[in-house]
Amino acid sequence: MLTALLFAAATAALPSLPPMSGTGSLGTPANPTQFTFYVGGDNRPDSGDAPSPGFQALIPAMQNAMKTTPAAFVLWGGDIIKGKKSSDAKTQYPLVLPWFAKLGVPVFNVPGNHELDKKVSGDCKEGPDDNGKLLADYTASVSQQPNGWFQYGNSIFIGVNTEEVPGKDSQPSGCFNGYVSTTQLSLIQAKIAAVPQGTNVFLFMHRPTQDNNSHAMRPDPADNGTKYGKKIMAFVNYVNSLTNPNVVYVFASHDHRFYQAVAGTSSKTGFVVTGGGGAPLSGCPDNGRPGAYYHWLQVAVNGATVTVTPVPLTNTTPCGPPPQ
Repeated sequence: MLTALLFAAATAALPSLPPMSGTGSLGTPANPTQFTFYVGGDNRPDSGDAPSPGFQALIPAMQNAMKTTPAAFVLWGGDIIKGKKSSDAKTQYPLVLPWFAKLGVPVFNVPGNHELDKKVSGDCKEGPDDNGKLLADYTASVSQQPNGWFQYGNSIFIGVNTEEVPGKDSQPSGCFNGYVSTTQLSLIQAKIAAVPQGTNVFLFMHRPTQDNNSHAMRPDPADNGTKYGKKIMAFVNYVNSLTNPNVVYVFASHDHRFYQAVAGTSSKTGFVVTGGGGAPLSGCPDNGRPGAYYHWLQVAVNGATVTVTPVPLTNTTPCGPPPQ
């Protein structure tokens, strides 16, 4: 009895994955086992402060789609601003957030490199924001938590912050390519392990753990074997080892296109990259990579069955401009 009490007390003292807030209040599903949500990401402009033309065309299209296929909420994979420095973030958040509000449903965003990484000189282009100003801008404007979880119906949704600042003992030797701390990873693992059997689990994050080009989350060659590199790979290997049930899909962005790395099945976790929210498309203005078109995902939950459907922005083609 004493051992059990001591274990319970120790467990209660451990931190837990924080609850995640969206841009609005999350309602109660009419049917907890049958509902639809949308997923998108990467809408930041290529230049200037105003939202990109592609994003300004995508939001009305999503609004129109909701008339026939209502969404309970939207998951977004980050890079909602051009960002990279605090003064830009303070200007750009007030310009883009009203566009998300037009959707009329809660939007849950996880930050990307443009929200939380600073621009640096040299070959690496970006690095962790050690002074925390960009994170402070994000939590003041977008969400109190850059990561966390929420529940809707029969499903749990876990948002991952892939842009944490490494500790002093885990600084990259090469270029920074995102970071998930041991603490955040352990909280994610604990949350997934505690989910009751039969509950769907969805992960969403900015940097993909599976992608067939340079946008996949991997350490720089200079960090093979370093503490920084090992921690990145611990996160990547854990996510890539997830199976269904219960984790049914992992959604990421960062690569500006649609790419299905793994199709979800009753035994396999699905991995999808959705980065066609309005940012410059991958491989364009040349021929572009496969899937380089503006889009979002419609995700239909029907019990344990989950259907993911990419929805192209009307009349757009790979590398094609959004409608004006």
